Amino acid sequence: MPSALVIGASRGIGRQIAITLARNGYQVGVAAKTTQDSRKLPGTIHSVSDEIQQNGGQAMPICCNVRREDDIKEAIQTCISNFKKLDLVVYNAGSIKWDKVINTPLKRFDLMNEVNVRGAYCMVQEILPKFIEQKSGKILLVSPPIYSRFFKGKTPYSVGKVGMTVLVHGLANELQDTGVSITALWPATGIKSHVTKVMGVGDGLLREATIFADACLEIAKEPTDRLNGLALIDEDYLRSIGVTEFTKYRCDPDVEPPRMMPRDFPSLRVAEEDEVTIPKPKL
Repeated sequence: MPSALVIGASRGIGRQIAITLARNGYQVGVAAKTTQDSRKLPGTIHSVSDEIQQNGGQAMPICCNVRREDDIKEAIQTCISNFKKLDLVVYNAGSIKWDKVINTPLKRFDLMNEVNVRGAYCMVQEILPKFIEQKSGKILLVSPPIYSRFFKGKTPYSVGKVGMTVLVHGLANELQDTGVSITALWPATGIKSHVTKVMGVGDGLLREATIFADACLEIAKEPTDRLNGLALIDEDYLRSIGVTEFTKYRCDPDVEPPRMMPRDFPSLRVAEEDEVTIPKPKL
């Protein structure tokens, strides 16, 4: 039975990823820092794990504060000890503040970078030796393709999220011929969540998190490393593998939500792509 660790799985997209994986035969480590339900933040690692188990799936709640390196290491080790190995790790933990540089205090900037790019890096660095040793494994980071419009109005947040995608593109070169791959995934439209509910975002602007989770599942099932180093969009990737029906993902069954992401993205490759640019130090 395949196994997965989903970090940031107590609500929203992460919860749905864990549920979808479990419905499709995965043993799932449900990791997040939320262990007690509250009106402000409904959903915990225990409620998600219980939901999975009540529907016949296998799940294990794991308390994990991604700002603590030891928590991430322990989450991975706990999964390996209980599941015997891991096949997939998903980093969905995130800290969000969409605002301008002048309005974003350094303390909040530090928080976003610790949770977003530093936490992802820590997870990747911890799982890599284990995946490389077993010559298999998929790493999935929830981060966007890199393009200029994404930065507008949310530059401080973008620094960390784009940093995650840089990690995907860069590490992919190091993973060639190892059997291990890393991929980024981002939604094409707004996704319904507790945050969108609090903000009063209308259903006509949103899709259910199931579209993102379905894309995660298909990436996990990909038998080759062809997705290594790619930054994908959920809808576009699903269309590329033959999915044509998307009305089931609408929050409002009568309204197709507007796309928030571009349909085409710029290539980051340059003519000198394969040239060595870092000179060797003189000894």
